[in-house]
Amino acid sequence: MQHRTKSENAEVGSSAMIIFIALILASSIISALIIGVGESVFTRTKSGAQQNIPTFKGITNVVVLEISNLGATDEIHIVFELPYVEASVPEESLAWVLMCVPQNQGAGQNTIYFDEGNFQFATTLDGNGLTDLPVVEFEPGVDYRMIIQLDNCDIENVDEATLVLMVDRGRTQELQLNIGSAPYIGQDLI
Repeated sequence: MQHRTKSENAEVGSSAMIIFIALILASSIISALIIGVGESVFTRTKSGAQQNIPTFKGITNVVVLEISNLGATDEIHIVFELPYVEASVPEESLAWVLMCVPQNQGAGQNTIYFDEGNFQFATTLDGNGLTDLPVVEFEPGVDYRMIIQLDNCDIENVDEATLVLMVDRGRTQELQLNIGSAPYIGQDLI
């Protein structure tokens, strides 16, 4: 004769299996949420970093800066290059400002004259830097020339002059000009 006894072992095993499956589902949901939040944070950080990095990474390297004309309209001859840019730079992305402090200012006077412009008249070294063969885009590492015509600054009557060269989404460069007391045509200004 067989003796049968009642056993609850199967019920305990199935309850343990249900609890185990519930823990796995809960942990996978929590993991998915953590990964989603992390991805969102890194995506926002990446797009913010991309917006803050200058596209052109440019700085104007001045090779020659000299006086080319004195008189009614003073002119400065500049030869420059953009050695650190990754791609072509449109001419409207470059600008210049020349700030001049006139001589013999009285006490308390802080007069500054300035001329400004862009590089629309820049040419390659084959051009004259004013009208012939204007450049539309500047290529990396190529030398260009331009004649800067001054309407407000009189080079013969200034104590100090500063030329500021700006590259859009790049760097600003400031050059103190060495004019001296008797400027002359051909004088090196840097």
